[in-house]
Amino acid sequence: MSASNWDRIVDVVIVGSGGAALVAATMAADEGAEVLVVEKDELLGGTTAVSGGGIWLPNNHVMAEAGIPDSKDAALAYIKRVCDGRAPDPELLEVFVDTAPEMLKYLVEHTPATFHIQPLPDYYTPWGWEGHLPRPGRTVEANPYPVGERLPEWRDKIVKRGTLMSLGAATTLTEDFMPRTPEMEAELARREAEDVRPKGAALIAALLEGLLNRDVSIWLSSPAKDLITDEAGSAIGVVVEHDGNRTRVGARKGIVLACGGFEWNRDMVMTHLGYDVKPLSPGGNTGDGLAMAMKAGAQLGNTTSYWGTPVMFDPDITRNGEMVPQFEWGRGEPSSLVVNQKGKRFANEALPYNDFPKAFGVFDNTNHEFPNAGPCWQIFDNVVRSKVRVLSMLPGEPDPEWAIKADSIAELASMIDIEPSALVSTVERFNENAANGEDPDFERHRKGLMGPGAVKPLTEGPFYAVRIYPGMLGTNGGPMITQDGEVRLQGGGVIEGLYAAGNTAANVFGWAYPSGGGTIGNGTVFGYRAGIHAGSRPARDI
Repeated sequence: MSASNWDRIVDVVIVGSGGAALVAATMAADEGAEVLVVEKDELLGGTTAVSGGGIWLPNNHVMAEAGIPDSKDAALAYIKRVCDGRAPDPELLEVFVDTAPEMLKYLVEHTPATFHIQPLPDYYTPWGWEGHLPRPGRTVEANPYPVGERLPEWRDKIVKRGTLMSLGAATTLTEDFMPRTPEMEAELARREAEDVRPKGAALIAALLEGLLNRDVSIWLSSPAKDLITDEAGSAIGVVVEHDGNRTRVGARKGIVLACGGFEWNRDMVMTHLGYDVKPLSPGGNTGDGLAMAMKAGAQLGNTTSYWGTPVMFDPDITRNGEMVPQFEWGRGEPSSLVVNQKGKRFANEALPYNDFPKAFGVFDNTNHEFPNAGPCWQIFDNVVRSKVRVLSMLPGEPDPEWAIKADSIAELASMIDIEPSALVSTVERFNENAANGEDPDFERHRKGLMGPGAVKPLTEGPFYAVRIYPGMLGTNGGPMITQDGEVRLQGGGVIEGLYAAGNTAANVFGWAYPSGGGTIGNGTVFGYRAGIHAGSRPARDI
């Protein structure tokens, strides 16, 4: 779409309102730019607001204050090994490591956001790779934010955690790993009463207050529909559906696309990923940014990848009459395993959650099939059932009506349409090796994030089966970017005036996920750089 008359002109337009978008808006405003944030949804916050809120930022000052040593060299060595040579632009890895501590310190000094260390290790610590940090590592989390006190007029306009039961709506991620003492219960009750938001919503709320203090304009329920380019192909504006009108917004300096991935666009998912992957993110992530960038001639990267997590469905958790994907429960517990519909194990069940779903998409070229296509089955015994929550099956409480259980493995197999002899054979082999503390098939006794080194036989009935599927926190492929978030042009150069960050852009880590918060860390760092670059550019005559 080419330029003509404008309904409004600003310096920088930010498309999206997650962590990457709001950091970009903050930086552009601090460079003196007039900034407009446009958000498709009626609520602010994007995927970040419903996330666990971790931000993976190597060598940051919050770590140093907590006495956790780190260095650029160690972080870079680790991240290069995790990426395994598949980063879309390896030079951006060093840019990320250099910028991460700078970005976090800026937010602390110039916005209401404050942070603490999350109790997460680098996810490949059990592999012993150079530069890894054990628990606690490089992940920070925003401190709970008093939305009710500080942003009362926005409390119903910021995304709240809704149907994801595994991450508490009032707890920090740190507290999710702690016992519920009377003192904690009292604090959580206070947060609920006073609308104090933790996790990703805390980051969004703090950044929002900072933007309001900067007089940044924010349009909700205003989806960006099309980029506007000039005769040279430069991005100079965007068409936004606002207040029922198609509004042409000119951007004197630039446009930042930070509006999520394409995980809710099934056509894009099947085209780029090639198999069905269940999304856990907000439903507005339908590839709008990717479509606009492609139309403008962007060079794409990493579009076959996603931030993975296995998911389960609980019949008691629904939205609009449909079951809602839930984070997995119990994977990697000692007396448990995961099998495909043929009754065969197909991966180390203790793998990091980003990695395990990728095994569902493996193609068996001998038998010309996808043997692990979901649903697959998590099988566990009563030892696991008695001590670990699995969806709404709680230890010490009666089984819900939907629970699938049997007194023998053969009977359980018949109930889930698996050939009994196949599942019995798989469990017998697992049990025989697990009795010696070993897993020669997948080395689960040596490697894994989810309870590494812990394998035990499944011996105590009844035995249980829960469907498990490949899921994703979001896709992470899109336009390739420069070190300053500029969108690269197919064939060379950049699309002048166009930037991308977060899940709209090609993940600088490639397919890899170094630790909890790798998603928001990647997004906020390059949102920071994009905002500075766009905001500091000379204004164009549009």
